Amino acid sequence: MGRVGILTEKPSAARNFAAALGGMTGTFDGTDYVIVNARGHLLGLKDPSAMVPAPLSERYKSWDLEHLPWNAADFRWEREVRRKVSGKKLVTDPDAKSLLDELESTLSTCETICNAADLDPTGEGSLLGWEIVEYLGLEGKKLERMEFLDETPASLRKAFSARRSVISIKDEGDYRKADFRDKWDMLSMQFTRLATKVSSSGTVLRNGRLKSAMVVIVGDGLDAHKSYVKKPFYENRFRDENGVTYTDPDIDRFVDKGDVPGGLESSPVVHDGTTRKKTAPPKLMDLAGLSSLLSKKSFAAKDVLATYQRMYEAQVVSYPRTEDKFISEEQFNELLPLVDTIAAVVGVDPGVLSHRTPRKSHIKSGGAHGANRPGPNVPQSLADVAEKFGELGKEIYELLARNYLTMLAPDYEYDQHRGHVEKYPSFVGSLNVPAVLGWKGVFVAEDDEDEQDETTSGATALGTIAKPFVHEGFPTRPPHPTMGWLMKQLEKRSVGTGATRTSTYAEVTNNATGKALMIEQRGKITLSAIGELNHRILPGTHIGDLTITEQVFEQMAQVEAGTSAAAEFLALVEDLVRHDLEKMKTNASRLPAELKERMAKAGVTRPPVENITLPPALHFTHGDAVVTTAKRVFCGYRFTDAEVAALLAGQIIEITAISPKSGKPFTCKGTLEAAVTEKGHPFVGFKPQFEERPPRTDLVSGVWKDKKVEFKGRGWGANAHWAGKDFTEQELAKLLAGETIEFEATSKDGKKYTAKGALAVSTHNGYKNFGFTLKFDDRAPGTKTRRRKATR
Repeated sequence: MGRVGILTEKPSAARNFAAALGGMTGTFDGTDYVIVNARGHLLGLKDPSAMVPAPLSERYKSWDLEHLPWNAADFRWEREVRRKVSGKKLVTDPDAKSLLDELESTLSTCETICNAADLDPTGEGSLLGWEIVEYLGLEGKKLERMEFLDETPASLRKAFSARRSVISIKDEGDYRKADFRDKWDMLSMQFTRLATKVSSSGTVLRNGRLKSAMVVIVGDGLDAHKSYVKKPFYENRFRDENGVTYTDPDIDRFVDKGDVPGGLESSPVVHDGTTRKKTAPPKLMDLAGLSSLLSKKSFAAKDVLATYQRMYEAQVVSYPRTEDKFISEEQFNELLPLVDTIAAVVGVDPGVLSHRTPRKSHIKSGGAHGANRPGPNVPQSLADVAEKFGELGKEIYELLARNYLTMLAPDYEYDQHRGHVEKYPSFVGSLNVPAVLGWKGVFVAEDDEDEQDETTSGATALGTIAKPFVHEGFPTRPPHPTMGWLMKQLEKRSVGTGATRTSTYAEVTNNATGKALMIEQRGKITLSAIGELNHRILPGTHIGDLTITEQVFEQMAQVEAGTSAAAEFLALVEDLVRHDLEKMKTNASRLPAELKERMAKAGVTRPPVENITLPPALHFTHGDAVVTTAKRVFCGYRFTDAEVAALLAGQIIEITAISPKSGKPFTCKGTLEAAVTEKGHPFVGFKPQFEERPPRTDLVSGVWKDKKVEFKGRGWGANAHWAGKDFTEQELAKLLAGETIEFEATSKDGKKYTAKGALAVSTHNGYKNFGFTLKFDDRAPGTKTRRRKATR
C-alpha cells in the first residue's frame, strides 16, 4: 500500500498525531504515512458576483433593492483562497496561499489522502478538509476519513487503524451538511443589504442568524427593563424570631395596603421536618461562560479570545473552540495526575478534592476536544501566568482551573428545615442550612449562586413563634441585559455554540470603527445607535426570528441524511428575503423621530447618495457592465446644477472640496472621466486635475550610514527665522560622514550666532523626517528650544 497523507485541521492536531504515531512521517501499524496540517479554513466561497454568469455580475454586486432577492440557482458555488483585509483592501491571504501550495506538494505524492479534521455536530471539520482536497484537484486519489473522539494518543492510534474508505466526497453526509450551511449563510448576506438600504441610514446594518438573534434578544430585554413600572403589592405574611418568613402561595394580593384584611395573631411554629439535600458541581465551563464572568471585570470578549488562543498554543489550557460540555474518560485520566499541582497553583487545598473518580454528569463519550479546561503544561504559579499572558491570562487560568476542580470535590449538602404556622397552616416556610461545603469551597460563579440554598440571617433552625405583618412587594424587574444573561438566552434557544457565541459577541461589540451593534460596559449591554436602528427594523422578519437557526439545523439534518437536497432549501431563501423586504419597509416607515436624531448625533446617518444621470453618449461600457450614472458629490462638495451641466458638456470646472484624510479644504479643477477601480469595478466620476509642481532644485543626495539619502542642501532654513543656508561641498561631505558642522546664522532679531547641527532622523506629528537638524546646546539668542526640520 502506498503512502497515506493525513490532513489535520491545525498545527496542534498535527503535533498530537505525530506524538501518537511516532513522528510527522514514518510507518505505523504497517502503513507508511505523512502528516500535514491546515490552519482552519484556507478557502471560502467567492464573492456572489464572481459565482454567477457575467451578464448577472453587476446585479449581484449591487445593493439596490430592485436586484433582490437573489436566485440561488444562478450560483456556481466556487471556492477561492481565503482573503483578508489589508489596509482598506480585501486581498488574497498570502499565508493561506503558501500553505495550500505546501499541501499540494506533499499530498500529490501520496496514494491515499485521509481527512483527519475534527468531528463536530455541524460537520465543519469535514468541510474544512474535503474543500482543500477538491480545490487542489486531488479528489481522484484514494480517499479516507479518520474519526476520533479526542486527541489523546490512544484515541488517535485507534482512529488511524480504523480509517474508513470514502467513495465520493459528495456522499459524505457531514460534508453535505456543512456545505449547505456555508451556502445558506452566504445567501443571508441579502438580509444585511435589505436592512441597510431600507433604513436609509447610510451605514451597513449587519445581519445574520446569530448577529440578528443577539440584537433581538438584547433589544427586547432593554425594552422590558426600561418599561418596568414599580407598582407595589401588599399581602399578609408571618415571620419568626429567627427571621424565617412564612407565606401562603394562594393568598390574595392587594394594590392598597389598607385593603389587606387584618385579624391575624401570633402563633407557634410547627416544625414539619428536616431533609438533607445535595447539589452536584456545576457543569464545565465553555468560552461563552468564561468570557461572561470576565466581562464583569471589564475584559473584552475579543481580548479573551486572543489571550486564550495564546495560552492554548502553549498548552496551558485546552482547545478554545470546542463545542463539548463534558470530557471523555481518557481526558479525565490524562489530567488526574496533575490535579494536585493545578490546585496548588490556584490556591485550592488538594485534600478537598476527594472525589477522584469520573462523574457521569461530567465524563461522557462522544465528544471531540472536550470542554474547556486546564492544559497539560501546568504553570509554576499564577504570577508566572500573569508574566507570560498578562493579568487577563491569570484570570482565565484561575477561573478555568477552579471550575474544573469542582467536579473533584464532594457534593454541596444542606439541611432544609420545613415548618408552618400552627393557627394558619397554609402559611409555610423553610430554612436551608449548609452542612457540607463540598465543591462550593472550591469555586462558585456569581451566576451560579442560588439564594434559596442559603440562609441570609445566620439562623440554623426555625423559630418558635411567628408574628403576622403586611408585606410590601414588587414584581421582579426584568434584568438589564448583560453578557452572561445574553449567553444564557442564546443557549436556551440553542442558537450557536459557546465559542461561536463568544466570537460573534466580540465582533458586534467591537467599536474600533464606530460600527458596533452593542456597547458593553462592565458586562452590561446597551444597543448602539446602529444596533437600535437594526432592532427596530427586524420585528416580524424571518432573520430576526430566533427560530430561524432551528429551521436551518433541521434542514441540515435532512441534507446530511440524504432525504432532501441542499438546492431545495437554498431556493427557499428567496421567499424569506422577499417577505423580510416588505416587513423592513413597514418597520422603517415607523421609526421614531428620536432614533433618527440619535443616529445623527452619533454621526452615523449620512445623506443619501446623489447621482448624475448620464446622457447615452457618456455611458461607459466595461465588459458586460454599463455605467449610466455618476456621483454628484466629490469629497464633500455637491456640484451645482450649472456645474453638472458644464461637466456633462465635457467642460473643466473648479471646486473647493475637503480632503478626507486631513479634513482641510483644497481647490482643484477637473472633468467627468470614466475609469475602473483596482477591484475591476467600472465607474464615471469627477477626476481632479492638479498642476504639476516644478522639480525641486534644493535637494542633494548621497550615502549616509550605508544608505542612499536625499535631503535639503540648498536654501535650508529659508522658511524659518534665518536666511536660507546653502551647504558647501565640504559641509555636505562632513554631514554625510555623520559629523557635526558649524556655521554662522542670524536670529529673528538680527543677532549673529553659531549654529551647530548634523543629519538625523526624527518623528514630528507622526511623520518621519530626515535632514539637517540643529543642536540647541548653543541655540540662537532669544530663540525657543524647538526643532525645525529641513524636509519631511
